[in-house]
Parts: sequence; structure tokens; C-alpha cells
Amino acid sequence: MNPSIAIIGGGPSGLLLARLLELNEIIDYVVFEKDESSMLGPWLQGGTLDLHASSGQMALKQAGLFDKFNKEFARWNASRMHILNPDGETVACFGEDDNTPEIDRVQLRQLLLDSVPEEKIRWCHAVNAVERRTDTEPSAKDNGCIIHFVNGTSASGFRLIVGADGTWSKVRPLLTPSAPVYSGKMFIEGKLSHDNPSYAKAKELAGPGAILVIGKHKMIAVQQLANETYRVYFGLIVPEDFYSHRRSAMTDDLTSRTEAMRSLLLSSHDYFETYCPELKAFVTNAEGPFRSWPLHRMDPEAISWARCVAPGLTLLGDAAHATTPFVGEGVNCSMHDAVVLADYLVEHCGKDKVFSEDQAALESALAAYEKDMFSRGEGLIRRSTQSEATIFADDAPAQFLQFLNDAIANKDLKR
Repeated sequence: MNPSIAIIGGGPSGLLLARLLELNEIIDYVVFEKDESSMLGPWLQGGTLDLHASSGQMALKQAGLFDKFNKEFARWNASRMHILNPDGETVACFGEDDNTPEIDRVQLRQLLLDSVPEEKIRWCHAVNAVERRTDTEPSAKDNGCIIHFVNGTSASGFRLIVGADGTWSKVRPLLTPSAPVYSGKMFIEGKLSHDNPSYAKAKELAGPGAILVIGKHKMIAVQQLANETYRVYFGLIVPEDFYSHRRSAMTDDLTSRTEAMRSLLLSSHDYFETYCPELKAFVTNAEGPFRSWPLHRMDPEAISWARCVAPGLTLLGDAAHATTPFVGEGVNCSMHDAVVLADYLVEHCGKDKVFSEDQAALESALAAYEKDMFSRGEGLIRRSTQSEATIFADDAPAQFLQFLNDAIANKDLKR
């Protein structure tokens, strides 16, 4: 017997949905994940995430994982953010008393993986395409779709396929023609180990939290991980092919590529040449190989679709509402998606501890979920786009300070 639900993507939203379905015991599922195993390479691990009380933390509580998270992973002292200008002067410090713990992305993934039976995860199953068959209509037991995998296999016979496969989702095209667009911003990512010449300065300025240097249409972010090393991000306004174009002109050698990019970032007025010496040193000393991260987002006006377009399909997280990471809510919103979807599936389809085969009930559950998700996703994209504009402004420090003052004033007014 096929599981009723196929979850494509083993990131936070997909694995959390799997965990919630596991707890309810009435809806069988399988997770298809492109990675070879749970072991990730150093440049696939990502940085650190802050989990908000009303979304990320709430989701872990719903999943019965909050106590383990709090005991083994939560860094409650890591929410401090130190904002500086390009001259190294402090603009603001905040977040010391914020009730928002940090967790490394790789730790969150492992926490969720450990909560799902191994046999429910299909590794090495990157999706090539999802196709709707034309020779059959969706039914109570089969949504009429075939999942084609890069490894040459395929799978079908699912009542519901959930695309939790990120920004470049292979499920999305069956629901909407909308696709992410390049924001015009890119991160170049490096790291600082304990013996790095800039490590002491990072610890002085960021401590267990992070620093954000803004101004002159660019940014530097330095953020501590659980092992007390730092990730460094150089944020630039550049064409989408900025790194790949130069890479082809350089060499296939990762070290040579990294050094060529470092030289460019240090020597050009468009990048960090005019930053003060102690901040430029983060560029000088950042360890490679550098990784480029072009930042894409969905159009907030185009993240919805009609249920009749694709019965038996839906999206979670970045697959539905990809955005830039400038408000720190992406993973939180994605985990919130999983909670809402699981709740509606159980409410509409989990009658008498059996997953109902009523197709109308399933579509009602998806419609209720998507109404909630569309609203939150649209708001997230708009907030992040506004924050992005502030951070990359020429006078970003002044704009950011005004934003903080307005937020404080509004908080006082609400009181």
C-alpha cells in the first residue's frame, strides 16, 4: 500500500509535517529527500536560526520536541544584534533580553530527523519533475500525479503531494506559473575559525550573537554558530551572474576563485574598499571556499492559486512563499505552515481515527490551510522586502535607527 501523502523535501517544514503526521498516527506518509543521507557537507549546513515564540517554538511544542530543543540546542543568549556603520561606529545594540533562542540549521534538521522513523525517509530522491497524468482523473486514492526522480525511478498513487522543496520547487509549476525573481542582492559567504586572525574582533563585536554592518549599499553580517565559530556574509547589490560569470573567467580551482573574489571585494569602491580597517579585515581573513547565495523572492501578489487548478497538491515554506532573509522569519513561517496544514488535515480528514477517503474533505482542508498560508506568506515577503531596502540603502544606519525609534514609539503607544 502506498502512503497517503508524499512530502517532497526534508527541510524544516517537510520534516516537521512528517513529525506531526507521525504523532497523529492516522495519516501515512513518505518523505523524498535529494541528499544522500543525513550527513551534510560543511557548505550545505547553513547558519543559525532564531525560533520565534509564536511560530518556530510553537511548532516544536506541537511536535513534542520543545523540551529536547531547550535542553540540548537552544542558545538563549545568542539573540543580541550589534549594528555598526562602515566606519566601525555603533549604531544600535538590541536583543539582549529577547526571548528568541538560536539553533544551528543543521541541529534543527537533526532534531526533526531523529523524531521521524528512518524508513519514512527516502534518501537520494531528488525530484526531476512532477507530472499530472492525462489518462485519469484524480480520485479519493490517487491524485493523478507521477513524481519523476533524478535517479530514474518514479512514484505515484498518492492522495496528496506536498511540495516542501524550497525556492526552486518542482511541485509549484502544477499549481501556479509564478516563479521566484532575483532580488538584485547576493551574499558571498565565508567563515571564521577559532584561530582566524579576525576571530577575536568577531567575538568582541558579536559575542554569542551577531553583528550587522550597513551603509553604502552593501552589508557585512557576522554570526556565531553553536561551536563558537562564525559565519560571515558579504551582502552586495550585483547582477545575478556576478559570481558565476567571474567563476568561469577564473578557474575551476576553488581556492583561486575565492582569492580572486576576495581581491575584488577589497579593491573596489563598489564593495568594501572604503570600509574601516577592522571591518575590511573580515573580508581579508574570511576562510573559503567562498559560496555565493543569490537572493530570490516571490511576488507577494502572485503566491496564491485556485484549489481547482491542482487537486491533491499543495506547498509549504519557501516552495510557496520564497523570500529574502532580512526579517529572520523564513523558517519560522515555514514551520508554522506545517502546523496549520497538519491541523487542518486531521480536522477535516481524520474522522474516527481513520484518514477519510472523502476527496471533498481533503480539498476543504487544503483550502483552509492555504487561506491561512497565503496571508502569512504575503506579509512575510512584504516585510522582508522593506527591510532589505533599508539595509542596502546608502544611508542605512540612519534609516535603521529611525526604524528602531518608530518601533519603540509604536510599542509605547500600544501600551
